Amino acid sequence: MKKLLTLILALSICCMAFVSCGDDTGSSSSGSSGGSSQTAEDTEELEPLTEITLPITEEKMTFTSWRGWSDDYLSNYGEVAAIQKIEELTNIHIDYTCVPGTAAVEKYGLMLAAGEWPDMIFDNGQLPYPGGEEAGVSDGVLWNMTDYVKYYMPNYRTLLEDREDIRRIVITDEGNNVGLYMIRTYVDGHNQQVVIENEPNWCGMAIRRDWLEELNMEVPVTVDDLHEVLVAFKENYGAWMDFHATGILGNDYILSTFGVTSSYYMDNGKVAYGPTTDGYKAYCELMRDWYAEGLINPDFTTNNGWYVMSTNETFATEKCGVGVALHGQCGKALYDQGSTDNPDFYLEPMYGVVAEEGDEIQVTFQANIALQPTYVTTSVPEEEMPILAQWLDWHYTYDYDVLNAYGVEGVSYEVDPDSEWYYVYTDLIKYPEEPGRSTGSMVTAYTTCYDVGFMDWKDGWQLYELTGNDWSARAYEIWGEETDAIMLPAAASFTSDESQEYDDLYLDIQTYVQEMTVSFILGTRDIDAEWQTYVDTVNGMNIARCIELKQTSVDRFNSKVWKLAE
Repeated sequence: MKKLLTLILALSICCMAFVSCGDDTGSSSSGSSGGSSQTAEDTEELEPLTEITLPITEEKMTFTSWRGWSDDYLSNYGEVAAIQKIEELTNIHIDYTCVPGTAAVEKYGLMLAAGEWPDMIFDNGQLPYPGGEEAGVSDGVLWNMTDYVKYYMPNYRTLLEDREDIRRIVITDEGNNVGLYMIRTYVDGHNQQVVIENEPNWCGMAIRRDWLEELNMEVPVTVDDLHEVLVAFKENYGAWMDFHATGILGNDYILSTFGVTSSYYMDNGKVAYGPTTDGYKAYCELMRDWYAEGLINPDFTTNNGWYVMSTNETFATEKCGVGVALHGQCGKALYDQGSTDNPDFYLEPMYGVVAEEGDEIQVTFQANIALQPTYVTTSVPEEEMPILAQWLDWHYTYDYDVLNAYGVEGVSYEVDPDSEWYYVYTDLIKYPEEPGRSTGSMVTAYTTCYDVGFMDWKDGWQLYELTGNDWSARAYEIWGEETDAIMLPAAASFTSDESQEYDDLYLDIQTYVQEMTVSFILGTRDIDAEWQTYVDTVNGMNIARCIELKQTSVDRFNSKVWKLAE
C-alpha cells in the first residue's frame, strides 16, 4: 500500500506546511475512522494496563524517528543526555533522523511519497499529514492508536479521561486517537507531581520603561494614554510604535479595543469576521491619524511576520518605544546579551491597552495546552506496537517530565529541597565553560525539550533569575491575565474538501483586506469615501461562505465524542 502514494502527496504537504495547525489543517471527515488498531476478537480478552514498568522490554529494541531538528553543538537529537538516559531506563533505542527546519517541509513530503517511512514522525507544527490524521490512517500510513491508548497507555488514557479540554484537542473529529500530543506542564518537585497547566501568553505588548522614567510618565493603560506616550517618545527620542506589515499590532492589540479582530472571532457563540465591521473601520481611522502624526514606524509595510517580535531589529535600534516582544526579551535582556550598548535600556512588559480603564483585555494569542503530535506509522509491525505504545506512554509520567525539564541528576541538576525549585541546575548548565556558549544551549544538550509527552514550560524561570531577569516571569504574569475568549478554538479544523474550498475563497479575500487596510492607514485611499465599496467587495468575494465553513468547523469541534468514552 505504501507504494500507492505518489509525488502528489509530497506536494500537498509542502503546500499545507505553513498553514496554521490550529486553523485549517485538521482531520478529514471522509467517514472512515481508519483501520482499528486491533480487532474486537483480539482485544476482548485483554485487560488494560494500569502502569508502565521499567525496563519496558528485557531484550533491547530499536525504533526509528524522524523530526525537524538542528543544533549548533550536537549533530543528532540522540546525543542529548536525557535521550540516552531514557534508553538506559526503558531498554529501547531510538534511531533519529534529524532534518534542519529549513529543509524539513520538503524532505518530509518526499519521504512520505517514497513510502519509506520511519516508525515515528514528530510534527513540529509545520508537518501536518495532508488531509488530516484520519486521512493518514485511511492511506495506510499512520496507525490508529485508539485501542493502543486503551490497552497499553494508562498514563495518557487517564490524562484524557480527566481533562476534557485536552481530550477535545487531541482526538480527531471521528473520536479517534491518531497523533500523540505534547502536553504543557511544569514539575512540582516539593510535592513530586506534574502540574498540567497551560503556558500563559509568552508574547505581548512591551514599552521602554527607562524612557518613561526619564519623562516622568506612567505605563499607558488606555488607548488615549498610549497616544500621549507615543507623542512624548516621538518628540524626545524620535521613536515610534512598530507593528506588522498588515497594519495590525501583534495579537490584535489596540484593534481588539474596538470589539473585533483582524480575522475571525467569536461573537456571542457565533463566528464573525472583523475586517468588515464598524469597529475595524474605527481602528483604521485611528491608525491613519497616528501614522500621519509620525507615531508609527514609517517603514512598517516592509516588516515580515516575525520582525515585530525580533527585538534586536526593533527595540534595540533605539527607534522603537512600544511594540510586541517575547517574555525572555524583557527587562535588561537585550543589554545583557549585547544587542544594545545602552546600560539604561529596560523593556517592560505591559498590559494591552483598553478603550476605558477597567475594560477586559482581549487578545488573539493562544498557547495551546496540547500541541505538536507524534505519529506512529505502519512501518511498525503490529506485534511490536504494544511495546512502542508503552514507551510512548512513559513520556506522560513524572519521571519523564523531570528529564524533560532538567535532564540527568548529578550532571545537569541536583536535588535541593530547600530551594524554591527543588530541582536545581548545576554549574555545568548555569556557567558554561565554553566561550560564547549560553545556558540555553546547555539546557538543550541535556533535556528533551520539544518531544512527545509532557513539556515543562516553567523550568527556564530558574535561569532567568540567575541572570537577574525577573521581568521574564513577570511578563508571563501580566500577559497571562489577558483573555483570548473571543478566539475560535485553535484545534477546530476543516475536512480536506472544506479546506480546499476555503482556500480557494479566502486567500484572495485575505490579500485584498490586507492591501486595503494598509492603504487606509497610509492614507493612500480615502476610508470615508471607499469604505462601503471595500465592504461590498469583500462580501462579493463570498466571505459569508468562509464564515459558514468556519462555523461548521467550530460546531464539529464542540461536538467531538471520544471513542473510548462511548
